[in-house]
Amino acid sequence: ARVLQHSRVRPWLERTSRVFEQFFWLCRDAVFAGALSRRDGIPQGVAGIDARWLGEALSAGGIAKVGLAGGHSGTTTRERITIEGVDGAAPPGLPDRFFVKLTPVSAATQLFGALFGLGRTEVRFYDEIAADVPIPLPRHFVARAAERGGRFVLLLEDLEARGCRFPAGQLDLADARAIVQALGRLHAAFWESPRFHGDLSWVRRFENRDNIAIENWMSARANLPSIERFTAEVSADVRTRSHEIHLHRERLEAYWSEGPRTLLHGDAHMGNLFFDGERAGYFDWQVVQCGQGIRDVCYWMTNSLETGLRRAHEEELVALYLETLRRGGVCGPGVDPDWVWERYRAHTLYVWIASSVTAATPGLQPEEVARAAMQRTSAAIDDHGAFELLDEIVSR
Repeated sequence: ARVLQHSRVRPWLERTSRVFEQFFWLCRDAVFAGALSRRDGIPQGVAGIDARWLGEALSAGGIAKVGLAGGHSGTTTRERITIEGVDGAAPPGLPDRFFVKLTPVSAATQLFGALFGLGRTEVRFYDEIAADVPIPLPRHFVARAAERGGRFVLLLEDLEARGCRFPAGQLDLADARAIVQALGRLHAAFWESPRFHGDLSWVRRFENRDNIAIENWMSARANLPSIERFTAEVSADVRTRSHEIHLHRERLEAYWSEGPRTLLHGDAHMGNLFFDGERAGYFDWQVVQCGQGIRDVCYWMTNSLETGLRRAHEEELVALYLETLRRGGVCGPGVDPDWVWERYRAHTLYVWIASSVTAATPGLQPEEVARAAMQRTSAAIDDHGAFELLDEIVSR
């Protein structure tokens, strides 16, 4: 019993058992794919999104034809589809285009998604949370996830057909202001919500991180390969001390969970962002979680904002975020400038974790995106003396 409780043995057992559990369900899904699809209505792949499936899923008649309009498979399978009725037009009350997200094709990616519950989390977000989110979102028509394993399907509004804008390349200051206001409105709506102890108790937070052993192991193993891949983009101090982030990860996680918490998007980088007119919104809610609101702001600003623009305007943008929270009825330490600024500095270390995992895994993001994130995150850590702050946190 003492061996099994050992500080090094227990995390290894947790990781191994989680992986084998999800591998078992992955094998089951592969062997019984057809029967499972017929039972729960989750298609095996894009080919399963046909007129019959759509008619049943939408409880709509008159769908005669489904066309594929382009897509790809990464962490999920994504496809735009078109629909036609018997007269060529979409049936009344339905759009003529949808955006579909499905279980990924690759077995390794399926295992990754199942381990972290990515598809199931996003399905529950649209089913249980989206209606109360006060920023633009894609409308969802179908949201289904298997009880076990990683199979899921989401049928969403096609935001391109809605006329939304997707930022490409550099964001300007007007865009940046719209984004921090959107995050402020989102966070104010769920600030210290009692729902996190009720119907939203399933949302990931510090107290219920059942996959933290795997996450810590993966992020620690990614640290050195990411530096070796993008050495020129990383400062000497970050190259020398970034391993300390993983060494003290549990202390940091406890620190990041202190104080008021709210609903976070969790992956608020530019690639998950769109503009509906002048308003900013987000899609890809696979890692929605409960935590300090400033994490989303720091994650977006550090990862996606050009370094010069961040340096020139980050204090102004954080102040605008706090003003948006106050207008939303938030008070207390969550809008205290000193308290929030210290957490903003500390969350640059979290952004390093996310950026280095992506950078260490070619194919997750285009090389230029991973390169920019490493450079920007390294610069932000240096700008904010984040390692000195880490020393203070550990010594408290």
